[in-house]
Amino acid sequence: MTAPSTSAGPGAPRHYDDLLTQVLSSALDQDYLAASQRADGRARTSGRTSTFVVVVALFGILIGVSALQTVRDRPAQEAQRASLVDEIHRRQANLNGMHRLLTSLQADVTREQADVTASVAEEAKLGARLTTLGVVAGTVPVTGPGVDVTVDNAADSGEDPAGVIRDSDLQLLVDGLWQSGAEAVAVNGQRLTSLSSIRYAGRAITVNYQSLTPPYVVAAIGDPDTLPAALMGTAAGSAWQSLKSNFGIRFDVESAPKLSLPAAPRDHLTYARERGSN
Repeated sequence: MTAPSTSAGPGAPRHYDDLLTQVLSSALDQDYLAASQRADGRARTSGRTSTFVVVVALFGILIGVSALQTVRDRPAQEAQRASLVDEIHRRQANLNGMHRLLTSLQADVTREQADVTASVAEEAKLGARLTTLGVVAGTVPVTGPGVDVTVDNAADSGEDPAGVIRDSDLQLLVDGLWQSGAEAVAVNGQRLTSLSSIRYAGRAITVNYQSLTPPYVVAAIGDPDTLPAALMGTAAGSAWQSLKSNFGIRFDVESAPKLSLPAAPRDHLTYARERGSN
C-alpha cells in the first residue's frame, strides 16, 4: 500500500477517509434495508394471518347467531305456516263453493233460456194461429191474389123485377165463393164474417148494416187459377149463369193478381161458449 500523498496542504481532506466512510455507510444501509424488508414481510404475513383469523371468527359467530335465531324463530314460522295452510284451505273451499254456485246458476240460465225459447216458439205459433183465425174471422185486413166478381142489374130492369139482383142472389154467390175455396170475401169493400148479414133494407141491399148500390163487386182472395172454375162448378155458379142468360143480369168473373180487403167493422160478439157446455 502506498502512503497517502502529502503534497496537499495541511487542511486538505484525505482520500482514504472518504472511502472508508462510504464503505461503512453503504454496508450499514444495505443491512438495515434487508432487515427492514424481512421485518416488514413478517409484519405483513402476521397482519394477513390475523385478519383471516378475525374474519373466520366473525363468520363463525354469524353462523352461530343465525342458527340460534333459526331455532328460536322455528315455532313462529311453524305457526305462520299452519295459518297460511289453513287460509289456503279456506279459500279453496270458498272457491269450490263458488264453482258449485256457478254451475247451478249456469244450469238455471240454461233452463230459463230453454223456457224463453219455448215461449217464443209458442208465441210465434200462437201469433200465426191468431193471424189465421183473424183472416177467417175477418178481424184483420188481408192481401193476396184472387178473383173479382162484378154483378149488376139488367140494363132494362126498370119495370121487370126479374132483372134486379136480390139479397138472396148475393148470398148465393158469396156461399159459392166460400165453397170454391175463398179465404176472405168482401162486397163493395164490406168484409164478410160469420156475423155479417146480406139483406134488403128498404129498396137497397145492406151488408154489415151499410147500404150498397149496384154494381156489386164481390172480391174473394184465393187461388186465381182454380177459384173461377171451381165457382162455375157450384150451384151458385150455375144459378148466376142462368140469371145472366135468361134475364140479362151482369155476371163477370176476373182473376186479380192482388186484392186488399179491409178488416170487418167491430161486431157485437161479447162472449162465446162451446155448444153443449153449461
